[in-house]
Amino acid sequence: MNTKNSIVTYALVGLAAGTVAWLLLGTKEGRRQMDRASDGIRELSKTIRKTTKEGIRKASEIANRATDEIDSLRTQAKNKSQSAIKKADRMAKTGVNEARSAIKTAKRKAEEEI
Repeated sequence: MNTKNSIVTYALVGLAAGTVAWLLLGTKEGRRQMDRASDGIRELSKTIRKTTKEGIRKASEIANRATDEIDSLRTQAKNKSQSAIKKADRMAKTGVNEARSAIKTAKRKAEEEI
């Protein structure tokens, strides 16, 4: 019984598909509707392509701008870090020189007192 129901169901689906195909393709009005549907699909496809290209172009511009900003920030960070290293080096040398001078002064005073 189940097999017979399946066969009947497939037959009815096939009949419905055939009827729809005949209505769409077998009559002049059906062909016109099919042509209009095809034109609509083509137009939609064209619009989607155009929108996609525009989106890709904008995304590319944003990515390029971000890359330029990152490069600029990297350069600034490098310059500032080099500047900070040079300043620390100068301060360290100044501190060493001041310490040497203080040691010489202390040594000289100690020698004078002895």
